[in-house]
Amino acid sequence: MKITQVLYKQNIGRLIKWQWRVQRKKTLIETNAEKVLASRNIPIIDAKQFLYEPLFEAQKQDVQELFKNIVGPVKLEQKLDNTHPLWNDDPCLVYGDHNVLVHGLEQAKVFTNAIEPEPGLPKYFKELYEAYKLPNQVEHIQRIILASILYDAVQEKLPIRKDPERPAWKFPRDYGIPDKRRNNLIISRLLQLCESSVGNMSSSKVTAKDVFFKVPLQRNANISLNLRADLLLLSETSLAAQMDDVQGELPDISPLDYKISLDEINIYNKNEFISPITGKFNNIHTAFIHFNETEVKNLYETPVLQTQIIARSLMKCYAFAVANAKSKYGEDVKELPEPITLQCVHTNSQWFHFSVFQLNSLAGPEEDSMKNIYWQTPLLKLYKNCVFDEGVPALEDYNPEVFKHFLSFYMNGTEYEIK
Repeated sequence: MKITQVLYKQNIGRLIKWQWRVQRKKTLIETNAEKVLASRNIPIIDAKQFLYEPLFEAQKQDVQELFKNIVGPVKLEQKLDNTHPLWNDDPCLVYGDHNVLVHGLEQAKVFTNAIEPEPGLPKYFKELYEAYKLPNQVEHIQRIILASILYDAVQEKLPIRKDPERPAWKFPRDYGIPDKRRNNLIISRLLQLCESSVGNMSSSKVTAKDVFFKVPLQRNANISLNLRADLLLLSETSLAAQMDDVQGELPDISPLDYKISLDEINIYNKNEFISPITGKFNNIHTAFIHFNETEVKNLYETPVLQTQIIARSLMKCYAFAVANAKSKYGEDVKELPEPITLQCVHTNSQWFHFSVFQLNSLAGPEEDSMKNIYWQTPLLKLYKNCVFDEGVPALEDYNPEVFKHFLSFYMNGTEYEIK
């Protein structure tokens, strides 16, 4: 064994703990002063007779005023069970922004009581494609795409990538522009380009952002369409109806029910109708809706199909048209005095889906009534790829047909086409 040097070092920590242990309680030192004073017949008076405890301001107030100033205990959050004041034993089926229909477009047609008379948009729009063209149109659109997809300064953490074939593999974390901001930028800039180019012809339109609708329906069950319009183009006058003679049959989706895959809730306000469209500009011209991959998900966590994307466009068109009809003609209206026609642009900033919806009746598919009409284009890609290639911005396979549809939708109902 190796002999080490003796340091004679004290354990300071142990000594400090001992001092705290000894001195944590103060002991009164007996001075015998009381005995000395008593032996000399000097009276001893307790000091508490002359010292009083301080009175706080709250103690000086009247008792009733004191009770008035008591706020009370913190209110607990209401439990989401049958004790909730809005609890209903009859459940409500809700279609929200995150929902997609399991059976896709065919289920949406049955739900909305709508038929598709012909593929593509009405023939009237083909006349608008070449009716108005912006100067340097291609250069403007390509600049908007690059500014919205690549050049924006906002950089956030993007959702974690997953490989279905390798679920345990961890990809490097991606940073970039979030999908909600991309969609908002490209739609608002394309719309601004249209407004600045047509001049006074856009004076009869206004825009509204993030407009929420809650539309109740009675279809052998309580149904509520709780949907958001990311951007609305409102006009003074309504769009003209595209077709008067409606002929066609609804698709057969049996044995499925058209209300399948809707969320079921018991806490709701029955027959609550929310539509903020009032005043001078009370006609929906075009609804712009965003497809955010982080928000829209399938019920069974499977990838969202193209037919479900198109069905989402139809469901939102129907909800907005019904809300517009109830705002105009009352909440109990069934057969409309005149049809409600609106347009819809659905996008994820890369592909665009254009559709037109004409609401003729609010009746469901169970009733024998006039059918609604739906026109739509297939999904059109604005570009194939928009990335930085070795530090250089690259836009591949730009499709000019997309903005032709966009501009024709904007020009529909303006004075330009009437002239």
